[in-house]
Amino acid sequence: MTHNALDTGSEVNRSSQGVSGLVAIVLTVILWAVAANVANSLFLKGVSPFELAGASAVIATFGLAVLDSFIGRSQAQRMNRQQFGLGLVLVGLVGADYLAIQRLPVAVAIVLLFTAPILVVLWTAVTSWCLPSRFVLIALSLSIIGVILVSNLFAGSIGQVNWFGIFVGLTTAVFFAAYILLSEQMSATTETIGVMLKTFAVASLVWIAYQLTQGIPWTLLAPENILQVLYVGIAGNLLPYLLFFWCIQRVQAERAAIAATLEPAIASVLAWIWFGQTLNLAQITGGILIVVAITWMQFKTASPTLPHN
Repeated sequence: MTHNALDTGSEVNRSSQGVSGLVAIVLTVILWAVAANVANSLFLKGVSPFELAGASAVIATFGLAVLDSFIGRSQAQRMNRQQFGLGLVLVGLVGADYLAIQRLPVAVAIVLLFTAPILVVLWTAVTSWCLPSRFVLIALSLSIIGVILVSNLFAGSIGQVNWFGIFVGLTTAVFFAAYILLSEQMSATTETIGVMLKTFAVASLVWIAYQLTQGIPWTLLAPENILQVLYVGIAGNLLPYLLFFWCIQRVQAERAAIAATLEPAIASVLAWIWFGQTLNLAQITGGILIVVAITWMQFKTASPTLPHN
């Protein structure tokens, strides 16, 4: 009787963690979607994507240091190679993401970013020496068709296609896939804030070194831009990446990726309201294909194992 009660309590606790994890990822994608549009407004004012990436990393690092000083010190551990590597991946992810947002419509940049879960599954298949299942291959085919449509390759002449923007958008997906995989490898730690502080500190040092070669970012530091820069740093980096890592500790990365596919829809609506950015029918169809492919693939390949504690 006691054993059954303990099992029931444990099951309820795991279920509660799963729900809280999915709520966290939904909040994460909302924050990311809003921050992407705020970042786009800064780029329209002349702010460089790399300047914003550096500033947002420094802001997030400072915020995490404050949090760590209050609630993380008792669990502080030395930085390891994985955490250092995650910091470098974060540099590439945020930098490429902002550059893609500057070069492409916000919704297109984010849709390309969210082809990352396909890459995660393919990488898992390669490293485990297992051929991808037919479900994965079908999902991959749908995603490729979706990317072609979203990229507007069939509209007008080839010369009108923003090839560099598309390349950067797909590069962002590679960095995000690496970020998901590394985050899941480190998800067993209880040092959530400490891990994020270390990774953002690495990213900040890289961006500071880059900025020293570029001079003072006067447009970024203009008084009328400061609040937006702070918002991107806090709501676009500190909170969502902290929530994302915390979420992966409670639900499998595959399930987190399913919920994360909400971001392109939210971002596209906001981009339409704020900037009048619209997508044609082919691009909308492509975006839907990518979201459907990712969601279907994740449901088919999600492991029945229990979520992490």
